[in-house]
Amino acid sequence: MSEEPRGLINHVSASSGNRVVARFRRSTGVAVAGLCALVLLFYARLWLPDLVLIKRDAFRFFLPLKQYMVERLAAGELPHWFPYESLGRPFIGVPVTGVFHPFTALYFLLPIHDAYRVSVLLSCLLAAVGAFTLGRVLGFSRAGALLAGVAFALSGYVVSLTENIVYLYSICALPIFCAALEKALAERWVWVVSPAVIWATVFLNGDIQTGYYYGFIAMVWTVMRARGFYREACLRLACAGALAGLLAGIQLGPAAALFVNSERMQAALFHDTALHWSTHPLRLLTVVASPVGGAPPPPDVVRLFLTGEQSATGPSGLWAESLYIGVPVVGLALLGAWARRDLRVLAVLGGLALLLALGRYGGLYEVFYHVMPLWSAFRYPERLMGVVSFTAAMLAGAGVDVLRKGQGRAAPWFGAAALCGGIGVGLRTELVRMWAASHFGPAADVAHEVILSAALAFLFSLMAALGVGLVTVAIRRSGLWKEVSLALLVAIVALDLSRANLEAYHTGPVEAAVFTPGLAEAVKRDAGGAGPGHYRLLSIKEGTSLYPERLNQWVDKVGASSVIVRQALDVEHNAEFRIESIKVYLPGHSLGVASLVKLARQKFGVEGYARYNVAYFIGRSSHFDSPRFAQALVAKIPDYDLGLYKNPSPVSPRAYLSRSPEPVASPVELATLLTRSDFLRGEVDVVEAPHAILPGPSKVGSASVEHYAPEEVRVRVETPQPAVLVLLDAYDVGWRATLEGGKAVPILRANGLVRAVVLPAGSHVVTFAYETPLLRAGAGASVAGVVVCLGLILYAGRRLRGGTGSHQPTHDGEGT
Repeated sequence: MSEEPRGLINHVSASSGNRVVARFRRSTGVAVAGLCALVLLFYARLWLPDLVLIKRDAFRFFLPLKQYMVERLAAGELPHWFPYESLGRPFIGVPVTGVFHPFTALYFLLPIHDAYRVSVLLSCLLAAVGAFTLGRVLGFSRAGALLAGVAFALSGYVVSLTENIVYLYSICALPIFCAALEKALAERWVWVVSPAVIWATVFLNGDIQTGYYYGFIAMVWTVMRARGFYREACLRLACAGALAGLLAGIQLGPAAALFVNSERMQAALFHDTALHWSTHPLRLLTVVASPVGGAPPPPDVVRLFLTGEQSATGPSGLWAESLYIGVPVVGLALLGAWARRDLRVLAVLGGLALLLALGRYGGLYEVFYHVMPLWSAFRYPERLMGVVSFTAAMLAGAGVDVLRKGQGRAAPWFGAAALCGGIGVGLRTELVRMWAASHFGPAADVAHEVILSAALAFLFSLMAALGVGLVTVAIRRSGLWKEVSLALLVAIVALDLSRANLEAYHTGPVEAAVFTPGLAEAVKRDAGGAGPGHYRLLSIKEGTSLYPERLNQWVDKVGASSVIVRQALDVEHNAEFRIESIKVYLPGHSLGVASLVKLARQKFGVEGYARYNVAYFIGRSSHFDSPRFAQALVAKIPDYDLGLYKNPSPVSPRAYLSRSPEPVASPVELATLLTRSDFLRGEVDVVEAPHAILPGPSKVGSASVEHYAPEEVRVRVETPQPAVLVLLDAYDVGWRATLEGGKAVPILRANGLVRAVVLPAGSHVVTFAYETPLLRAGAGASVAGVVVCLGLILYAGRRLRGGTGSHQPTHDGEGT
């Protein structure tokens, strides 16, 4: 054969191959575009204008924190310290602030509430596209991968976690992490960079707990999916983990410094909190039949049905508002697990996660709590239901491929439909009503409403199961309409999930997040200014809330509770208005702050609050009906029955010279200290120091705050004799104190919580400066991680260009 015909044949073959590849990529692109369109349609309220996510942490916690973060960063300052909570708390060291995560860039481009919504939307899109990508890596057809993406992104757990971007991002990144890990185990060494980078972003976003779980998931995945020698697979996993740790060092270092000094090191003290949000076995019914009890179910329903108690300790409500994935997804997942034995890793992960999610009811979580290193530091067993949703969605994608091949049978679907229908009808009978009346007594009416909602949920599940059964029959009998039938199957799953989960994310008008509460202006006027360093405020949490009826026309009940919290300057909202609060919400309390939290719940006296610079209270009028508050009212909001009251007890200034410092050798018990009348009168300060270094009583001298910023406080002191300066800000290991000329003086802990320094006689300017512990070391580790990753990528690129890189065969088509 001549050279010319051979060249022509090669050209034709290459052109044909390029057309096949282009067609394959176009069809995959169409599937991904359709998947993203479904997700965008479901989460339309995340991108429509003039809305705000209004439930719980999304509204009350993250918006004020991100506002503070952006203001500091825009001013060219790192927000090391947060002065607006408790007596001041570390900011970067508390990982949930997510200062170094890529999402932080959004807050410079958009208003705070819109940036938060966009970050949530991007996370949900990541869940969908990540599940699709993992499905393709595992050999799913496009239809199977598409259904996996829909089932995961629209699952009840993912939708419920839109209120908390830290935990939402972590679970949404899991599919793409597993896909990257699969590539790292099967292909060139350079692929270890991909899971490392994804893993690091989980840490950088502040979810240390799920990042910790990622390690266990990666180990199980490696053991069950590695090809060839386990030694090399384990080496690649270790390399990915080490790189992730390096890349996230800038966050992990400060978090570790905070962790070792927090109450989470006390496993016994943390046990009840760790297991509070265990998933009750009865709640697993809502995985296939939901909603039950309304959306969201009221706390009394939760307690009544899941604990059998009229009241409960700890926070009320549910960790995840919905766990629904539906009969179609569960049935397809069982089918996929049966047919794809190579995917047993997903079944194992899902089973372990489900058992752990049961927490106190499953037993395994308790074992891990006492045996697994660091496990006791984490809480919320129900968070592992996210892994259950992920594995179920992926196995459901594999189940679609079983149906696609005509191997599925319709009988189980019709049987499931009959079972759901029987339960739905049975729950509506008089016999069940009588049982509810006898079993729940005074709460029988509430119980009956929940039972009726459960009956309706099962009837919806009947229709979903029936629809999948009919699609199965259509696929087996008509090959020509197979693709249409598969598209109909995806639509059934999407509609079923939308029906149950659409109301699990809550939005309201943007005005709810930007209005200035009247009490914020009132406290500024009364105090003569705002900003840290002047006074603190306590907002008293109410068991029930009062609000005007017109609020229901503006927002739903969830939104109404958030508006009330903003009106009352509760939790973090007051940070927006430069008002410090004595309350605590950021995680990782020191032992002293943990004691303060416990005592605050018991409402220790106004004298005790006054000793820590609490000058104002906000709450319902019933809390302030004693004669001592007769002249204390500053302002009131009658529609909400909220009032702003001055502390009638003399309030200690932010900085002062101790009249009588009392040395103690060990940390003082705050509960004991607050019973001492001489302490409450301001006559004594208990300082943790040897007796020899403390001066005697000081009756003369003065101390005044000259400069107050979050990370630097300067206090001018005039004293004719040695004295102890007390600054009513939190004691923390990151603080350093210096005198004029740069001479360092040790900071002592006083009154269980605050800072004190011993000063010689004379005029002094004492400077307190804060730097996040281990931040510099962590930043150095992150730089090293980036250098290593870039080095691996450049080295791999050079080998490929030189033709020395190994080549892994790939296959295009529906099976890859």
